[in-house]
Amino acid sequence: MFLTLYQLNKINIMEKKLNRRKFIGNVSIAIIGSATMGACVSNNKNTSDKLVESHLGNKILENKKMPRDLVMKMLDQKVNSYMQISYNCAQSSFLALKEQFGLEGDGVLKALTPLTGIAERGETCGAVTGTLMAFGLIYGRDKNQLNDWDLYRESLKPSGKFCNLFENEFESTMCRDIQNKKYGRSFVLTNPEELKEFQEANATTKCSAVVRTATHIAANIILDDYHE
Repeated sequence: MFLTLYQLNKINIMEKKLNRRKFIGNVSIAIIGSATMGACVSNNKNTSDKLVESHLGNKILENKKMPRDLVMKMLDQKVNSYMQISYNCAQSSFLALKEQFGLEGDGVLKALTPLTGIAERGETCGAVTGTLMAFGLIYGRDKNQLNDWDLYRESLKPSGKFCNLFENEFESTMCRDIQNKKYGRSFVLTNPEELKEFQEANATTKCSAVVRTATHIAANIILDDYHE
């Protein structure tokens, strides 16, 4: 059977209408699916955040139930081990607290590599920097909370308390000042000859003692601060 030109045009118009409806239907399904997927992602993120918070709370509670001196001994073992491996007070202090309290932050550990006395310039002690990084993971705000001023101010309380107690112990938070206290002099660690003298002055043992003290101060703040 042959169709007239009029009939063919009519069929083409009908097919275009059907295709348009199909396209609109597919777009609607895609939009609904995207919205549903977005909701799932959002819910998963919230669940993940809650799990992280729950895990952190559980680890702190686990430490809180231990004798306090046992927690300190566990930290000491971690600090001594990592200082012998890395010779890095920033990484060692952070890693000891990270493992003891179940923190995230492998990227933070790597980022701390050059922050020993702020690139060995005699500035802020790495034991302070590493500890404050751990405090940031516990008390700080993430990308979704950058406008939370109250959370920022609250995070400064335990961090400020740590700095004050550390400063009371060593009379400063600066690497060069702590060197003067521990070694009777400071060293220009960017100078190869002075770096060698520093190492020969039993640097790892003496600096490990500073890192252990820092983690003890931090752990006491964390454990005293935590309430179920």
